[in-house]
Amino acid sequence: MVGDMATSDTELLGIVDRIMRLTMSEHVADTLATMDIEHLQHRAQEAMHALADQPVNAASSALCCLAVECISVVERAELSTALARVVTTGCEILAALLLPRMGSAEACSGGGSGLHFSWVDGFDWVEDTLEDLSDKLDFLALEVYCGLGRLEGTVSESDALPVVLDADLDNLGTYWGSIEHKLALQELSTWLLCVVFRALGYGAVTARHLMEFANHDVLCLCALLRGLLALNPDTAQGLPHDTAEIHGAALKAVCGLTAPELAFPHVDGSESIEQQNRLLHCYLEILCAAVVETGLLEALLPAALANAQRDLALGQASAHGWKVLALLAALMLEADAVEPSVEDPSPPPLQFREVLMCRADQLGSLLEAVLASGCPEPARLKELVVSCAILSAGLAVHCVPDCPDDGFTLACRMLLATGLDLCCGQGPDVATLLVALATVAANVGDLEISRARLLELIGGLHADDSRRARARLTRRDRMRLPVHGGPAPVLELFPLEAAAAAGAEESTAPTQMSLPAAPTSEPPKAPFVGLRDVVQNAPKDFRCALDGKLLCDPVVSPAGIVFERSTLASWLHMHGPQCPMTGVPLQMEDCQRSPEIRKKAAGWARAATRQHTEKHARKTRKKA
Repeated sequence: MVGDMATSDTELLGIVDRIMRLTMSEHVADTLATMDIEHLQHRAQEAMHALADQPVNAASSALCCLAVECISVVERAELSTALARVVTTGCEILAALLLPRMGSAEACSGGGSGLHFSWVDGFDWVEDTLEDLSDKLDFLALEVYCGLGRLEGTVSESDALPVVLDADLDNLGTYWGSIEHKLALQELSTWLLCVVFRALGYGAVTARHLMEFANHDVLCLCALLRGLLALNPDTAQGLPHDTAEIHGAALKAVCGLTAPELAFPHVDGSESIEQQNRLLHCYLEILCAAVVETGLLEALLPAALANAQRDLALGQASAHGWKVLALLAALMLEADAVEPSVEDPSPPPLQFREVLMCRADQLGSLLEAVLASGCPEPARLKELVVSCAILSAGLAVHCVPDCPDDGFTLACRMLLATGLDLCCGQGPDVATLLVALATVAANVGDLEISRARLLELIGGLHADDSRRARARLTRRDRMRLPVHGGPAPVLELFPLEAAAAAGAEESTAPTQMSLPAAPTSEPPKAPFVGLRDVVQNAPKDFRCALDGKLLCDPVVSPAGIVFERSTLASWLHMHGPQCPMTGVPLQMEDCQRSPEIRKKAAGWARAATRQHTEKHARKTRKKA
């Protein structure tokens, strides 16, 4: 697959010819019904004739019909490697058609507040085509989630349990979870989001736009973003020529996913503050789960680091690195507010914290790259230090005494030194910066070393500013600054008389951004979750015995217990060679893959996804 630097007739004819050749391949012929293949070939021939007889703009209708037909195959068959390439090529046609519009100022500034594309001059097909694409998104996201999320774990291609060809049942012609299949799904995600980004204009892509496109299904969106960000734009082939710019737009949009308004897509404004707070908490918990389950975090940190290093090489301040840290801090704050229970021993925010803890060195590298790009402006420095204060508190929970400090702890000490050098003056922002710096110092074990300088700077604050700084340590809402071990050591740095004068203003009563209050008799509806329903509510026979989620790569133990392959491998790696359900000795090579169960589970998931898509379409029509 080639890039899309040009969109001449010759370029588009090459893409259409590739589609024709794909439909003639043995793997597609074995997977798709003959009638579907003939329909694809007919659309490809129409597009070829249109391109031969008229310019690209005039041929756009035929090309769009071909593109939508390519993408629609995801509804008719399991997405093998060959079919993933058919879908990808359909997205590539749309991306190529949109490329000429990217140079206009209007395209770069976006088209208003919603998902409306009528601003694309002479491209009135865009809105209808993007609507068609959105309707197929549930199927695409399910395939990407299963292929990139569930199939990836601690098991690699060379591990003891071999990858088994499933030719009899699926006729895929490729291996489950093979590198080739993962790459095909990553390319599909990249080209699909490239179409959406170009339709909006890269500068106008926001989290709200993407959530609208994904029908407010955060798991679906995270699955696609993971596929996009997992590819390195500097080394991967077959991607848009401006993939690095697409990554930048994606990073900016991802960082907006914690915005409170995204938690209320279907509310009518009659909810109380307490109900809105519960909805926000529910949404952020679902977001934590989606980030962990799709593996988005594993792709997000390297992509953000590469972006920050690219900015550094160009002599620019990091555009997105500090925003990514703010996103992770907002999710980490959820972990600070929940506790495991008998009903839920491992809530999603705690799972998120565990995953992030394992990537503390990557997190430190990202912070170092942000600092190396130059001293941030005061407002950005304040937000950066606040984010690191929250993250350092969460990661300090798992600090092991007498062990070398992780990369993030070391980078936080660099940030602390930089912040103390730059901090000066008075005002609320300075007070916030100082209390955040003190929190970082406490969480990384440098409070005593920094005490003298902190006291010197705090001494210059007005009483009101000092009071507000203390309040950040004792609040119960999302404005709080958590200190590992309790806020007392940091509170000692700020004058007590200012706090006494504050009186009721330091109250911990719930505010609009407070933690969820106790449930009332009429709890609000949970946010729309879509794909998450399919993954977690599968019939018992189609769920992993260990984590209770949809089986994508099932293996059967000698005792007849069915597990998700990567989930079992991870458990055996952590707990040793014994069955998690029976306690008897068990090795991965003792387990057999089950293509029959996989086929049945995939069939159920596709049927459930189709039902969900039709239900959403009915809601949309009713609303219209």
